Order: sequence, then structure tokens, then C-alpha cells
Amino acid sequence: MTFIRLIFLISVIFAFSLSAESKYPVDEKFEFQAYALGFIPIGKVWMDVTTGSFKNIPTYQFRARCYGDYKVYVADVRVSSDISKKTDKSLFHSIEQYGSQRKGRRLLFDWENNKANYYRLDTNGQYRLGSVTPITPDVWDVFGCAFRARRFLKTELGASTEIKCIEKTKVLHLRCTVVERRPFEVKGVGIFDAARIKISPINLKPEEIFKGLLNLDKDIVLWIDVTTKTPLFISTKVPFGFVKPSIKLVMKKWDTVPGFEPKFLPRSALQTKIR
Repeated sequence: MTFIRLIFLISVIFAFSLSAESKYPVDEKFEFQAYALGFIPIGKVWMDVTTGSFKNIPTYQFRARCYGDYKVYVADVRVSSDISKKTDKSLFHSIEQYGSQRKGRRLLFDWENNKANYYRLDTNGQYRLGSVTPITPDVWDVFGCAFRARRFLKTELGASTEIKCIEKTKVLHLRCTVVERRPFEVKGVGIFDAARIKISPINLKPEEIFKGLLNLDKDIVLWIDVTTKTPLFISTKVPFGFVKPSIKLVMKKWDTVPGFEPKFLPRSALQTKIR
């Protein structure tokens, strides 16, 4: 379902470079509500940060679940990424869809040969190698990098930060620019010093057209908390037959951990523009 793509979009937006000494917010949890046409609830998204291992290598694990029950169509998508605690590099990324349809894809990172191996789930329930993409050390999977920007994203008005990430088979080199800065209210959560981010590709070939991230519309409205660089709100249009209905994803709950806490603003701040 189209709203599920939004959870992947959050991850793409935050694939920023961070040093190997980075600290990830282990035990942090999020909950988002997805709406169609601005007001119709169509599903929920949960995200959290834990620790684990991949091929006996200790890792930070980033997980998400997207669930939408449409009676005639049930979508239950699980997303997971592992980043090495030692090298701070992506090791593994997977997207598994259950419910009315069974789909899956995986990325395995081979850093000895600087390659990302892309696998797809076939009709027999087996993962088959689809392609191999050359990568450089500044490339991470789109979901595992979701928390890399927590300290280093530039949030001053007009500032830009460049990112490199791989979703499937192509490395995307994107420029993220702060185009607006003001107090932003998330009902039931709080009022934040927030920034609106514009995303632009800078590595497309002349004949290539940027269609947006994950097949979403290229014009995305994204607001983040500037203290922790956490997504608060996303609005975009999604292809659905011959029309593009508006979809928005709104934070509903945020269980924070020490060192990654936002600074809430008083209600009076809504009357004052932040520069």
C-alpha cells in the first residue's frame, strides 16, 4: 500500500555522515499515524532502536513495522537494518511484507569488495541475487542511516547537507536544504523548534528524471525537530492509478532516551517566527 512507502522515506531523508564514535539512541521508540486526503486514517507506523548481531558481529538494530487493515487488503511490512558497532557501517537491510501479499527484498553489504548485493524474494519463497552495486564508505542503507543525522545535520536557514544512500540498486546523492524555520506543533506531543527540508538529487544523468523517493512525488513537505533531527511530519502525493492523492504521516508518540531529547517550546512561541 502507498502509505507504507512513507516509513522508508523517513529513513532516506536522514542518511547523513556521522563519525564512528556516534552514539545511537538505544531503546528510543516512535509511533506515527498515516492519513489519506489529510484526515482519513489509513495505518500506523512503529519504529525503535535496539542492539543485536549480524553474522556474529555486534550491531545496532533499527526496526519498523507498518500496518494497515483495509478489510479486503491487509498490509503488514517489517523493516530492519543492522549497523556494525565497531565500524559504524551498514551490514544488512531487509523489507518483508506479509498480509494479503508476500514480498521481500534485502541488501547485504560486502565491505571487503565495496559492493552492495541486492536480493529479491521470488515466487518460490527464496531470495535470489538480483544485482551488485559498487559502493563507497560514505554510503549506507536508507533505513540504517535514519539515526545518523542526530547530531550533524545543519539546521540553520539556508544550510545544506549532502547524503549518499542506497535503496535497491542505485546510490542516491542528495542535497537536503533548510528552506523554512519556525515553531511547529505536533498535537498531543509538543511544540518544537522545527525546520522544513527540501531534497534535491545531484547525481542524476542528463536523461534521468527525479520522480521522488520510493516512487513518491518529488515535492515533499518535511518538518524535523532541530534539536534531535527527528521527523515530525511528512506530506506528499502518491501515485494511485491515474490520480495522486495526498498522504501525510504525523508523529503520535515519542519515547525518548537521555542524550536525544527535544527541547519543547512554550505555546507562546507559536506567535514568534524562529530565524
